[in-house]
Amino acid sequence: MPRYEYTCRACGEDAVISHLSDETAEVCPQCEAIGQLTRMVSTFSTSAPKRSVKKKVGEITEEFIDTARGELKRQKSDLDTKR
Repeated sequence: MPRYEYTCRACGEDAVISHLSDETAEVCPQCEAIGQLTRMVSTFSTSAPKRSVKKKVGEITEEFIDTARGELKRQKSDLDTKR
């Protein structure tokens, strides 16, 4: 579920609240004021593990080419055996 950052106009506290994208938070979790939350612009984040490895575009391209070459060899071999 997405997390959204809000600030309360009543108490001035910031809060991170999880809810669906078509919903809005109405009640401040700190002071329980109703209708006083303003959604703030926040950065995008995921809950993906921090240990994920970023690949360079060149590495991804090389992997794709190697995979495509292997698939072409397999298809050529299949055609040769059918003849």
